[in-house]
Amino acid sequence: MKIREIQKEEIHQMKKLRDYAFRNSSGGGEEDFFYWMDHGNRLGAFENDELAAQVVTYPLAVTLFGERYKMGGIAYVATYPEHRRGGLIRQLMTKSIEMMKEKGQLISYLHPFDVRFYRKFGYELGFHSTQLHLELNQFTRKSAGIGQIKRINHSSPEFAFIKEIYHEYTRNHQGMLVRDDAWWDRLVRREFTKEMAIYFDENGEAKGYLSFAFEGMKMTIREFIALTSEAENELWAFISSHDSMFDVVELENAGDIQEFALGLTNPTALKIEEELSFMVRIVDVKEFLARYPFKKHEEVLYIQVHDEVAPFNNGVYKIEAGTLKELENGEAQENLLEIEIGTLSQMLLGATRPQILSAYQKITASEAMIDLLEQIIPKSSPRFYDHF
Repeated sequence: MKIREIQKEEIHQMKKLRDYAFRNSSGGGEEDFFYWMDHGNRLGAFENDELAAQVVTYPLAVTLFGERYKMGGIAYVATYPEHRRGGLIRQLMTKSIEMMKEKGQLISYLHPFDVRFYRKFGYELGFHSTQLHLELNQFTRKSAGIGQIKRINHSSPEFAFIKEIYHEYTRNHQGMLVRDDAWWDRLVRREFTKEMAIYFDENGEAKGYLSFAFEGMKMTIREFIALTSEAENELWAFISSHDSMFDVVELENAGDIQEFALGLTNPTALKIEEELSFMVRIVDVKEFLARYPFKKHEEVLYIQVHDEVAPFNNGVYKIEAGTLKELENGEAQENLLEIEIGTLSQMLLGATRPQILSAYQKITASEAMIDLLEQIIPKSSPRFYDHF
């Protein structure tokens, strides 16, 4: 079995394996599939030039603490059944991580079919998805008469404002995808942008939008993004004005539930469904730590990282006065945090706080060290609204 890059003329073999392994289409059609296969990093395991297993890495980017980070998005991980349990995916994942490091992709996301399986490769849970169900008879919202709502789609000139609003929103919410024109085109192919509503304030500035669809007596809000409370109220008033058309509102990608409930006149009937979604992994620890915005601290911090899949990350990292230095193993004496790569990724993203990880014995450190970590790791609530 040979591990190598999949050539463009072999992409048809990837489609064949995709069709065998993934029976439910993810939308977007063949145009979407071939675009991303053409632009992604394709690795395969071949037996006599016949594809047996594959892993694709999308060249993406995310926003973390106001900065843009290159991200490798893992997709279409698949093996024909006669070749499973032979370690092919481990070889492909290991090679993919090495290639991500070479390309400067400091972080990687994937949507797992099995969390336990991907933990073997250093990935850990970083995000959850939320669906909100609200019966319309329990909810009303009136417009304050400020500004204007306009219904649009991707063909409208105002669609450019949708992109600007989303970009502004990601600057203050960790982990979200940087949507370039290619990704917006993907959303268009998947009909995500077929029905949209945009809010302009009294100064004519775009401050929020909805992406929505109707199905029977249900209105599905695929994305709800508001930059101001005024925009949020007017968008809700727009939803409420459809009361003769549907009975139920179902929301996806609507932000923090507690904040969301503050804007509802009566959240009693609000039904919430949550599920664990994307996993995250730091690809290059040294470069990631060098960019990470630890809060100012006087104490010297030592982090000993264990990474079975990417041994180039193994080592002890010293953080002092905003500078990073990689040490020889054993040099650190005090303020040492011992941690696995997946847990480190989860913690620095902000998905789980150090005290919680310590309580579940996911990290090894003194109480003083845990307290220090709580002080210097920025508090955040990571969000990810996209799919691949």
